[in-house]
Amino acid sequence: MNAVARFRTQLGNALEYHGLSVRPWSSGGRQRNVVELSPSPKPTLLYVKEFNTQGRPGFWGLTRNVVCRLQKTDATWFAVLLLRSETSGYVLTMGEVRHGIHDRSFELSTDGDFKVNEDSDLEPIQRFQSLGDLLHHIL
Repeated sequence: MNAVARFRTQLGNALEYHGLSVRPWSSGGRQRNVVELSPSPKPTLLYVKEFNTQGRPGFWGLTRNVVCRLQKTDATWFAVLLLRSETSGYVLTMGEVRHGIHDRSFELSTDGDFKVNEDSDLEPIQRFQSLGDLLHHIL
């Protein structure tokens, strides 16, 4: 089981306390990296990516097609960037992702991913150290 799958399981357990659950994105097709929190008056989506290389700063690719699909929804969404763990990393609001794309700090590479670098693109305020921290950011 990879970090994203473990994240979904642990997030589901943490959300029970708030009367919420986690499920695959209903409009996501085969997209396994986007999950939906429910029930909610307005859908909340998490686009989850992982970086597991030891001894190097975090580096993630947000797939352009997925970001475009998320931007077309009426849902609130976040990018969750797991860093060598299923319970810690960085969380970016949809506005922060849009800003990073617009100002080109998230460079679009030839593989179709917007590249996010821990050292140059992220701020300490976006960091979470536990699922409780993450829930504080997104709920």
